[in-house]
Parts: sequence; structure tokens; C-alpha cells
Amino acid sequence: MSATTDTTAEKTAAEEPAAEETETATAETATTEAATATATAETATAETATAETATAETADTADAVEPSATTDAAPAGSRARRLLPIVLAGLLVASAVAVALLGWGAYSESRAQRTQDTALAAARDSTIQVLSYNSATLDADLARSRTLISGGFAAKFEELATSVIVPAVRQQSLSTKATVVRAAVIDAQPDLVRALLFVNQTTTLGGQPAPHNATNQVRVTMTWTNGKWLISDMQPL
Repeated sequence: MSATTDTTAEKTAAEEPAAEETETATAETATTEAATATATAETATAETATAETATAETADTADAVEPSATTDAAPAGSRARRLLPIVLAGLLVASAVAVALLGWGAYSESRAQRTQDTALAAARDSTIQVLSYNSATLDADLARSRTLISGGFAAKFEELATSVIVPAVRQQSLSTKATVVRAAVIDAQPDLVRALLFVNQTTTLGGQPAPHNATNQVRVTMTWTNGKWLISDMQPL
């Protein structure tokens, strides 16, 4: 009985260290797992912190870039505002020049037309006077005609008056009345206008009550001389 008890005690004593070793190993394993879990948590925390830092840096970078873009846009807008008055002024000047040119062109055309009209009217009136004469008023008729002619035609008219008009009128009691039926400008310059006139002449001879009618075409050159239009040439066609 005593031997059996001793044997049992020895077994128990032998098993107790083994159990302690098992418990120690289990504790160490738990500790290791706890350390591993702690390390994992720390790693996750570090990664989270890193992500937050990167996000903050990105935001800071964006904030830093935005003012730069705004700064670049501001000078561009300022330049545009400065250029706008210059562009508008240029457009106004161009418009004024265009209006002035159009106005000058219209004025020049109107002035040229007035010149032609005045010269043509003078050609009609002067031709009627030069080609009309009456035996009762011959000297006065010739005197008025001389005030309406100039240049080489003045000399031709004097020769015609002396050799043809005066003898025929005085000898035959001849009277001639001219009328201009139509007239048109052939060409015109600032101080010279050529016109084509269709002239009717009614001639009456003393002792012959029936008048003689004739229609002629005459090319008349009008020259601006001493402030008025004078006949410088007359050619029957």
C-alpha cells in the first residue's frame, strides 16, 4: 500500500512540471499572437496616417495651384480691359475715315454734276445769242455775242461777222432767230466741257414774209474763263 502511494506521488510530481511547461508554452503563444495583432494594428494605423498625410499634401498642392491660375487669369483680363478702348478707338477712326471718304466721293460727284449742268446751260444760252441777230439791233447783238466767246473762236467770229453776217443783214434786212432743241454733254473736265446741241434757226429775209427753217447739229466747247463759261470753239456737224 505504501509502495503504491509512493508511485502515485512520483507520477503526480512528474506530471506537474509537464503541465507547467504546457501552460508556459500556451502563454507564450498567446503573447506572440497578441504582439502580432499589435504590430498589425500599428501597421494599419501607420498606413492610415500616411494616407491622411498624402491627402493633406494633395489638398495643399491644389490650394497652391489655384491661386496661380487665378493670378494668371487676372492679368489676362486686365490686358483685355486695357485693349478694349484701343480697339474701339480704332474702329471709330476707321468708321470716320470711311464716312469721310464716302462723303467726299458724293461731294465730288455732286460738284462735277453741277459743273456740267452749269456749263451746258451756258452753252445753250450763248449759242442762241451768237446765232441770232436782227437787222434793227445788229450792233447790239454782235456786242453781246462778243462777251460770250473767247480764245481762237473770238477771232473766227470777228472774221465771220465782218465778211458774212453784217453785209447779209444790212443788205437783205436779214433776221435769224436760233433755238436749242436738245443738248447733251459729250465730255467734261473741271474747266472744259464739250456739248452737242441740236439747233433750229428761223431766218426771215426782207420782202419775203415766209421764214426759212433749218436744223443743225453744233459741237460747242465751253471753257471756264475769268469766272464764267465762254464759248472757245463752235463747229457745225
